[in-house]
Amino acid sequence: MELMFLWLVLASFAGGFLQAAIGFGYAAVVMAFFPLFLPSIPVSSTVCAVLSLVASSTMFFQYRKDARPKHVLWLIVAYFVVMPFAAVWSAGASKLVLSVIFGLFLVLVGLYYLLTADKTRISATPKAGIVTGALAGLFGGLFSVSAPPAALYCLSTLESKEAYVGTLQFFFLTTNLYSVGVRAVNGQVTGQVLVWSLVAAGGLLLGLWLGRVGLYQRANLARVKSWVFIFIMCMGVWTIVSNFIRV
Repeated sequence: MELMFLWLVLASFAGGFLQAAIGFGYAAVVMAFFPLFLPSIPVSSTVCAVLSLVASSTMFFQYRKDARPKHVLWLIVAYFVVMPFAAVWSAGASKLVLSVIFGLFLVLVGLYYLLTADKTRISATPKAGIVTGALAGLFGGLFSVSAPPAALYCLSTLESKEAYVGTLQFFFLTTNLYSVGVRAVNGQVTGQVLVWSLVAAGGLLLGLWLGRVGLYQRANLARVKSWVFIFIMCMGVWTIVSNFIRV
């Protein structure tokens, strides 16, 4: 049990540091680790959702003056519609099916950020917002990883770094509150989940603080991002392969 607590803290620290450095990434990092030592992917997703709420609350408070809530209104509406269905389906899906989907998802996230994220642009239209929010709701409900489509939308449609970070954190704060609420209604937010979340929160807050005070400015962020998403791809491949080896 003590070793599990250590892994929770370390994974959350790494995710929190990346979140503070580039505005997103916490969920993708911790979800590459949590299923390795927590009972299941749905349980890991619930712990991640609770911790993501802590992360988004902290960062939104820092950037609240730069947030543009109306800019992500359509994303939030679509997320609210799609997310509960994905969360309910994931809770009842077989471990093998969910693991394979999760592994493929990690691989695609890594490939996307390595190859196309800086080249893809989205227009700030209601249609684009609805599609983006629906994708975020799907990924958020399944794995508590809603950042990839939402980050791309905000990065493509906002002109300043501050507006991008503030608006993205507003989206995360709103959708994380909703996500935790949906999971609580479904009985997924248990006492044990809260204990694991409380332990991991220490690493998360430390990572957010170190990223915020400027430690990341002395690192090559482009290189850090590349290695992080290469690692996430490798974890995705291992998630798929390991399940078939067991079968």
